[in-house]
Amino acid sequence: MQLYIGENIKRLRRQKGITQETLAERMHVSTAAVSKWERNETFPDISMVIPLASYFGVSTDELLGLNAAKNEETIKQYIAESEHLAALGKELDRFELITKAYSEFPNDWRIVELYMWELNYDPHYREEPYGNEIHKDELYRLCERVLDECNLDQTRYAALSIIGGLYLLDGEKEKAIETAMRFPPYWSTQGEELEGCYDREKETEEWFAQLRENIWRLTSALYVKLRNATLYAKDITPYEQIENFKKAVCLIKMVFDQGDFGWYHYDLSDLYLWIANRYVLINDLDRAFENYELGFKHAKSYDTLPKITTHTSFLVRGKNFDKTKTNSSTEKNMVAMQIDRLYSWDVYGKVKDDPRMKKLLAEYEPLAGNKKDHP
Repeated sequence: MQLYIGENIKRLRRQKGITQETLAERMHVSTAAVSKWERNETFPDISMVIPLASYFGVSTDELLGLNAAKNEETIKQYIAESEHLAALGKELDRFELITKAYSEFPNDWRIVELYMWELNYDPHYREEPYGNEIHKDELYRLCERVLDECNLDQTRYAALSIIGGLYLLDGEKEKAIETAMRFPPYWSTQGEELEGCYDREKETEEWFAQLRENIWRLTSALYVKLRNATLYAKDITPYEQIENFKKAVCLIKMVFDQGDFGWYHYDLSDLYLWIANRYVLINDLDRAFENYELGFKHAKSYDTLPKITTHTSFLVRGKNFDKTKTNSSTEKNMVAMQIDRLYSWDVYGKVKDDPRMKKLLAEYEPLAGNKKDHP
């Protein structure tokens, strides 16, 4: 009871649309008493349980939170299954699961957060209009509710991120900028703060573990910045793109100097294929095919990763990559995905009849398929 009754009183009061003062008046107690209940500083007298339950129209079990433990287990199962479906790329199944979870637990902020993201990136809408436009009104309502009521920082940041995107969708750039300014400065992150919690001389093991976690994530962030700068710059030549993509390759190889790339096989596969395409554009087919081969080699390496990769390179030593918890937008394995992308690129028309391309596809097409489940 002590864990949940205060939260339940607060939730039920808000659902009923009444103030603490009104509830205090109905229960013949002080407003301060209601405030303390809701902050879990004190608890209602046992004689108040039936009147409170009757007033809110709920059972005493619900008021006391006696079903909370059972509900918590169900919620954790929903979250775990949603992660599993995400790793397998089963986006439609995941959407249905989280929609079902939200219908059962519309007041659990973890489920609300998942549901907001599902609406925002609804897999049923892959072309304009996208999910955030289709569900715009509901997303505004959910985000505003989270920002008004939720005290979980992660869920609040999710709401801020989504509502900022909605403002941009509606052409309200100033509101979007104001929303962005509500986030912490760049270096005020969870990882940085946790690293600072450990004494690097007295708690060396814990400090190094967090430092290496941060290096892993910063590598990903810097890679994305390099990638985007190279892909979307308007005044860049294929030669410059090749050099910038190579810088991203060097970054990854610098951090993972033992070749224990894990997730980064995925990024390396992309990089080598992009480099190959640019070599085609400048008619250097020998180098193009060297990079096509590397791109598909890393795709195959990613597909054959074990469930857990434990990094051995010094800068990330001991950091685990769990492939089963990696979100994916497709049920295809990476080899299949890269073959599909290759066929879609204009440059493919320039090399499709080259014997080296035919040989490459003959080697890798048999490996294309769906993701395999993990035990």
